[in-house]
Amino acid sequence: MNPSNGDILAMATYPDYNLNEPFTINDPKLKKTWDKLSSQDRSNALFNMWKNTAVQSTYEPGSTFKIITSAAGLEEGLITPDKQSDFYCSGTENVSGVGMRCWKYYDPHGAQSLRQALMNSCNPAFIQLGQKIGAHTLYKYYKGFGLFDKTNPYFYGESNSVFFDENNINEFNLATMSFGQRFTITPIQLITAISSIANEGVLMQPRIVKEIKDTDTGAITTIEPNALRQTVSKETAETMMNMLESVVTDGTGKYAKITGYSIGGKTGTSEPLSGNEDEGYVASFIAMSPTVNTQVVVLVAIYDPKGDSHQGSQVAGPVVKQILSEVLPYVGVASDNSSNTTSSTSTKVTTLPDVRNKSIKEAKSLLKSSGFNVKITGEEDENKTLIVDQVPKPGVSLLEDSTIYLYTSNNNIRSNTKVPNLKGMTSAQVINSTRASNLNVILDGSGTVVSQNITAGKEVEQGTTITVTMQTETANGY
Repeated sequence: MNPSNGDILAMATYPDYNLNEPFTINDPKLKKTWDKLSSQDRSNALFNMWKNTAVQSTYEPGSTFKIITSAAGLEEGLITPDKQSDFYCSGTENVSGVGMRCWKYYDPHGAQSLRQALMNSCNPAFIQLGQKIGAHTLYKYYKGFGLFDKTNPYFYGESNSVFFDENNINEFNLATMSFGQRFTITPIQLITAISSIANEGVLMQPRIVKEIKDTDTGAITTIEPNALRQTVSKETAETMMNMLESVVTDGTGKYAKITGYSIGGKTGTSEPLSGNEDEGYVASFIAMSPTVNTQVVVLVAIYDPKGDSHQGSQVAGPVVKQILSEVLPYVGVASDNSSNTTSSTSTKVTTLPDVRNKSIKEAKSLLKSSGFNVKITGEEDENKTLIVDQVPKPGVSLLEDSTIYLYTSNNNIRSNTKVPNLKGMTSAQVINSTRASNLNVILDGSGTVVSQNITAGKEVEQGTTITVTMQTETANGY
């Protein structure tokens, strides 16, 4: 979303389907059970497949919602960003006889400021903040942020949120909603609300269609941006953006960090309701960039993630990073490294040494002294365990700060990544985009990219080196 005018720049859900063949099932899980379904169940499954999840499905936003709670506390003057003693995390917060654990209960956060609580995504701190604010005041802000209403009457089939009855909220309800659980909203409601904070507190109605042209008469009907109201003051919005940038630079949002861009964001991990454990967790991440004069707000929600983690930071954060690394240059947001003031070391190249058959400790030391980053999985004896392979292979000339992937005989599992489309990018944009995709790059020439040796969209091993050919554009082309 563009927060300044409400434009929805992109919206996608997966599994998707082919609009030209709407009855063809593309969901592998549904395909397996299709023949066993009744006629009614098939109809329900098709309607579910056709749904636009971002608009038509509600979910628990989890810790991304802590942005709303924080903004309400700041606007009411109940809290300041950096007072260390405002909150205390002992690992568990007792509410109505129920112990609510922090995700870091085994090593509690202790005394925290609001900024630190956001950076740590600490539930006990936000339970305490919710208690300071109170349910009725929170509901005043929920209404102001538009969370009780559908966002746009022209969004076909849009669903609305489901909250507790304001008059029947108990201490337990207040605690859970303070950190974003036990109520549901749509993704479009959340990104619209958060975008107001990225827009100096001004809530914009989301807009998908900018204009309608009559092909017979040529008449054009323009749908103007619609500013609804001020959710919080400009000062509160600016303070929130500053704190959300801290979440990405130094907190749980670090997986969305991109060199050369200022990014604010918040992770989210919501657990399924009791009795619905099969639905799994929802891992999410909302980010805005740049943090001043924000051009893009991105929300990614991944339902029932599979793998080693279900945390929003680790699952959704890298996806947001990849999106922003490609979208920001596309919409014209320049990287801090894209001008002539780029650090002289940013394009310095060094020959990659051979660290195979060296101990992990020796390999790390040699690579880091050569100016490279190191990625290795597993926890093995660094003095005795030998490196059996490295990606990229030795001898190639790489940019400083490139990442080298190391493997041992016991930890030799490789992961793939998708090659981004680098055509038209500057050197700084190429570096940001490839690093966001866990790839390395060789820059051949100067100017902007005219070709790349590995096709965009191809799956390759992490650490693979992409060579791009760059030329300076002239009046007659490249």
